[in-house]
Amino acid sequence: MTQDPSQRRDAAADRGLGRFRATADGGQPFDTPTRTPRLLLRDPGDESAGVDGAWWPRTGNLTTELHNLVTALTPRLGTTTRITFDWNSLSRSQRLIDPPDGIEVTGPLPDQPADVMYVYGPDDRRLRLLVIDPTTDPPHAEARIRKAVGATTDQPQS
Repeated sequence: MTQDPSQRRDAAADRGLGRFRATADGGQPFDTPTRTPRLLLRDPGDESAGVDGAWWPRTGNLTTELHNLVTALTPRLGTTTRITFDWNSLSRSQRLIDPPDGIEVTGPLPDQPADVMYVYGPDDRRLRLLVIDPTTDPPHAEARIRKAVGATTDQPQS
């Protein structure tokens, strides 16, 4: 049986593949995440001179996971306005954040650690995320994530 192409719907669009959908004011949020980011944040009231959380991306092309990361950070940070990081060449060449997304994606700030991503929200509120290399073996990555946020092994993961 042949299906009439005019009746066929875009299956990818139906699944919500983390694509940007402008809100009434033309900004974020993004569609439903395609995968939950491997992310752990400190409790909102915990102050730290280090980082506010840790993120362990699944691929070396970090920009492919940015929509999911931004979506996960929105309840804590609000609308993301800027992300600064020492992007690798693969991420720079395959960036998936576009101007309509309303996010400025730039290189690192002076003195920004190479493995820390700064994610900014309204009024220049900032979250500092330790970025764990995606090739790190799982037990070592989990240990680094927990150490970064001061979590003990008996605390549940986010």
